[in-house]
Amino acid sequence: MALLEVHDLKTTFKTDDGVVAAVNGLSFSVEPGSTLGIVGESGSGKSVTALSIMRLIAQNGRIASGRILFKGEDLLTKSEREMRSIRGRDIAMIFQDPMTSLNPVMTVGEQVAEATRLHLGLSKKDAFDKAVEMLRLVRIPSAEKRARDYPHQFSGGMRQRVMIAMALSCDPAVLIADEPTTALDVTIQAQIIELMNEMQARLGSAIVLITHDLGVVAETCENVLVMYGGNLVEYGSAKQIFAAPKMPYTTGLLDSLPRLDQAGSRLVPIEGQPPNLLRLPPGCAFAPRCPYRMPLCDEPVPLFSFGGGHVARCFLYDPRAESQRTATPPGFAR
Repeated sequence: MALLEVHDLKTTFKTDDGVVAAVNGLSFSVEPGSTLGIVGESGSGKSVTALSIMRLIAQNGRIASGRILFKGEDLLTKSEREMRSIRGRDIAMIFQDPMTSLNPVMTVGEQVAEATRLHLGLSKKDAFDKAVEMLRLVRIPSAEKRARDYPHQFSGGMRQRVMIAMALSCDPAVLIADEPTTALDVTIQAQIIELMNEMQARLGSAIVLITHDLGVVAETCENVLVMYGGNLVEYGSAKQIFAAPKMPYTTGLLDSLPRLDQAGSRLVPIEGQPPNLLRLPPGCAFAPRCPYRMPLCDEPVPLFSFGGGHVARCFLYDPRAESQRTATPPGFAR
């Protein structure tokens, strides 16, 4: 049985202009000890998916429908009190900006210790000792001394290490990392990803890695979920996605990635703008930007299977497309 399952999730937000469907019918699962990468442009619904799982949606938002199963139990039926015991203990999250996620008037040791006192019932001394141990594990030098320092005394990379220590202090079954390397320089990014891999191997947590960085995904994830317009448009193993992408949007993301073997060549951007979630086009949300658009694309798009768990939401693979295609993607194969 999958550790975490999301079924037909729909999360909406009320705005002055209308209701935004930020996540629109999303389904996926995460196996114990695995790493799932969720990728897509800004506004595709990645972070809202994470916040929906944690039940931390803003006041103007609501989970309109769907199920979120953790170890077979639906988190959407849990009370807020029950969710407080699950957050941090069973499912932990690393947020995008550690400076705004850490309390500026508490030492980092106190903040890491707080989770173990709350969820594991440790004494103040034992919780602090555990916090120092976790800071050592994430390779913060002079951990016992630095545990008494405040967040502003740490660099961005070190603050992110503190967030990882805090998230993993209670040995959660699932770690959700929302853009954990954003705003860090490339060297520090590599260190943070290596650290997350190390901690996963040590603790056995499943990781849901939300990112726009396909290079990070290639190094880290077994499986990849590509989101566009609030829904899944392609899913498969990292090898399937990178070697034989099926959805034109996925191909566009890969083509816009700088490559060392093509030094000096121009990057290929995805033309157009992401969809307005207030007024999604009928059928395929990517159709207005797609070079292979057909009349079929105005219909609701099913998932097409390519074996081995690889699926994509694209009419290029519908038999009816034979008579409608005006262009064939490079390397097109059913």
